[in-house]
Amino acid sequence: MQATQTLSPKVIISLGLLYLIWGSTFLSVRILLEFLPPMVITFSRNLTAGSLLFIWSVAGGHWRKMTVQHWKVHLQAGFLLITLGNGFMALAGSIVPSGFSSVFMALGPMLLVLFFWISGRKPTNRKMIGTVVGLVGILLLISQKSLAIAGKESEFFTGIIFLTIAVLGWNYGVFRIQFAQANVYHFTQVCSIQMVFGGLIVLLISTYRGDLQTVSLLALPAKAYGVFLYLALIGSMLGFSLFGYLSKACDATLVATYTYVNPLIALILGYLILQEPLHPILIFASFCILLAVVLITTDKSKP
Repeated sequence: MQATQTLSPKVIISLGLLYLIWGSTFLSVRILLEFLPPMVITFSRNLTAGSLLFIWSVAGGHWRKMTVQHWKVHLQAGFLLITLGNGFMALAGSIVPSGFSSVFMALGPMLLVLFFWISGRKPTNRKMIGTVVGLVGILLLISQKSLAIAGKESEFFTGIIFLTIAVLGWNYGVFRIQFAQANVYHFTQVCSIQMVFGGLIVLLISTYRGDLQTVSLLALPAKAYGVFLYLALIGSMLGFSLFGYLSKACDATLVATYTYVNPLIALILGYLILQEPLHPILIFASFCILLAVVLITTDKSKP
């Protein structure tokens, strides 16, 4: 029989904060897209947060010598998590509502099941059932052009492609770190490497696209600066730090619960603040996907 994991107050508080912070980032990106191009949002928030985490890691004495293999893993994770995950989620944010994006990104645990299955770890029947239920929810979502932001219906499938790249990139990055057992360093060290490297790649892409020429910092309203600081300092720096801490402090299935709490928070915030409609299809598809995530993350079988 498995021993019940005792949660310390620090873990409980960290989980609660992670739910609220990452659940609100979908809405924050959606608001900031009114003022800045998506790639500019991605590289600026991650370079800011990553640089501060690097200073914290070095000044706090947390930085340790890293093996060449682990450097490769975390640099790859920076590209997958930040460049693909954050970058393409921001691109999708101008096409589909924030609540829609958050539900789509909840596919994570199902993808991890598939990645580990391909690597030779056969999933349990419970996880297979969860994966099938989740796929039903996703098929429902992508069949509904009406769920796009008003006036963006013709770009709906482009938004779906962006979200698909984002969720694949993010979760393959998580898989690579877990599979290579590279999560043995202080969270400030690994998060700073991933965020700075991934952010630099997005900066190069954004510069090539000419995004910076369209930005006038003096013309931005105070609201844009406020949302950016929230995204960089709270959403990226604090959110990633909590995720890194929890990934080492408790069971991975417990950490994965953010994937089915975040969409609920994002849907509620999108409805209350941006008046994003709660379409019945979106609600039913959300139910299917969140049920799938619960089935997968609460499976007690040996990993």
